[in-house]
Amino acid sequence: MTDDSLDVRAEPDDIDAPWMTAALEAAGVARGARVTDVHVEGFIGTGQTGRNARLRLTWDDPDGRPSTVVGKFASADPNARLAAFTNGTYLNEWAFYHHLANTLQIRTPTCHVARYDESVPSFVLIMEDIVGARQGDQFEGLTLDQAALTIEQAVGLHAPRWGDPTLAEFRADRPQGAEAAAMLGMVYQMMIEPFLDRLGPGLDADVIDLVRALGPLCGAWAAGSQGDDTPRTVVHLDYRPDNFMFGVEEGAPPLVVVDWQTVNNGFAMWDIAYLIGGSFQPPDRAKVERDLMDDYLARMRTAGVHYDADTAWRDYRLGAVWGVVMSVIATILAAETERGNDMLTVMAQRHGRHAIDLQSLELLR
Repeated sequence: MTDDSLDVRAEPDDIDAPWMTAALEAAGVARGARVTDVHVEGFIGTGQTGRNARLRLTWDDPDGRPSTVVGKFASADPNARLAAFTNGTYLNEWAFYHHLANTLQIRTPTCHVARYDESVPSFVLIMEDIVGARQGDQFEGLTLDQAALTIEQAVGLHAPRWGDPTLAEFRADRPQGAEAAAMLGMVYQMMIEPFLDRLGPGLDADVIDLVRALGPLCGAWAAGSQGDDTPRTVVHLDYRPDNFMFGVEEGAPPLVVVDWQTVNNGFAMWDIAYLIGGSFQPPDRAKVERDLMDDYLARMRTAGVHYDADTAWRDYRLGAVWGVVMSVIATILAAETERGNDMLTVMAQRHGRHAIDLQSLELLR
């Protein structure tokens, strides 16, 4: 990764050849060659919270150097952009690449540049382009083979820092512990009715009831309903198909996990329940979730972490709540698009059904 002497180029069209040359030289990618042209080839994904632009590079000596990179920029939607700077979303991803990524074993994009300027504010990442990979799709969900890959990578995320007390230092500038839990509960309650006004017609009646019933319980859930017997670790908190890049061509990595804007110190089952609950239709999910959990726990043991199966299942039931919370809050904070509304409706319906099937709220009463 480059040093922090580069200015922040906050728009794709602001990235020019001299800036990119300096960035990639400092990152050890240019190795004395010059970028002579940067062309915005197009955008990847739908960009509810951030924009990912593929940048094509022309070099004076292209041998062994990337022909494309991906730049991540703040949302073009003014409201989503303001919300993400205000709540620290972009700062969070910058901090992940600076302070956490190299301590984990999960496959993430190699980040060449991570720059954040609080005074503007502005933000930019320049990352490797995952060539030969295809982005997952929330609507399609995952196959069992794909889910197995995501479980393997989740262990690479959770095991290395399992129970590490120094994780409390990550983003120590933001609310922690009981204060953060109370804030999340308050925000969730404030957003319930706006969420239902927008997406409620696409949800089952009992899912709507669950969304409302969670309101007064959300703060206590976030405060650590798992109890002191479950250590915290690094969690992605948006661990779902749209944030997975699956290798489909020879030489591509099997799976790369992207979008680290929500990374935090939390409970591993928030990621696992969110992954499984959101990636399968409810009847299919019920058939596979125990096997996927067994696979996860076995891999954690191999990585040196013993996570009691009964405790993990309780935590998994509680973790199903996160999908509901995330669906509600993301609906209001992210830029509104037709696909975004459809996707968040699917997510809320699947996660709500998951929490109902697992009787998650009964553990909070």
